[in-house]
Amino acid sequence: MPVALEQKELLQVKVHQLTVDPISKQPVVVLADSLEERALVVWIDFFSANAIHLEIQGIKHRRPLTHDLLERIIQEANGKIHRIVITHVKKDIYYATIVMERRGSLAEIDARPSDAIVMALKFKAPIFVSKVLFREMAIPLEEQKEIEEQYGLTLQDLTSSLAECFSFGSTRGVLVSDVRKGSRAEKDGIERGDIFVELGGQAVEDMMFMKDVLARSETAVQARIFRKAHFLFITLHPK
Repeated sequence: MPVALEQKELLQVKVHQLTVDPISKQPVVVLADSLEERALVVWIDFFSANAIHLEIQGIKHRRPLTHDLLERIIQEANGKIHRIVITHVKKDIYYATIVMERRGSLAEIDARPSDAIVMALKFKAPIFVSKVLFREMAIPLEEQKEIEEQYGLTLQDLTSSLAECFSFGSTRGVLVSDVRKGSRAEKDGIERGDIFVELGGQAVEDMMFMKDVLARSETAVQARIFRKAHFLFITLHPK
């Protein structure tokens, strides 16, 4: 049964990052507070990670996927998502509710956090976490000094679902999930959705390899990327 919580018991969060846990190789979504000081890390499946990624990037699939179908059903019923709430954790499993509004009344529906987050993004609805849960489970978002953040990139390993989404025929590569505005990366011409294939003449196997090459590069380095069904070369200036 959904856990009913009052507004004063809730903390609003936002999707801070969608990445892959380097140990388990499973996708995780990071939900941060408004000051981006602490965050709740939720492990999700690859299907949900792909759906969240598509919403963040604003990419529409050729045919409606499961979440797209649910969105259309809710809209046809003159409803909307009012908010979603991640309520509690039990045996390392997070629980959530989708609060749907229809004709002035609200209904709470039990849901997986990953599905609830997708629907919140689709309807631009707020995401809340129980304050008690956040206080107990959130981790500090320490200021990161890794090269990709200094350079202005948010990277993630390429999965089969993401590769298919970008019409790329391999999982060898690293996807650019975000480029910070005004950063050196933006000035070098990197765009969100680019896939790094080669760096400094070497094949990019994963995110750890790419981070290492960027960190050791004292001069400009040439990269081969895949963008919108075409390969091209660009020059990076990580330092």
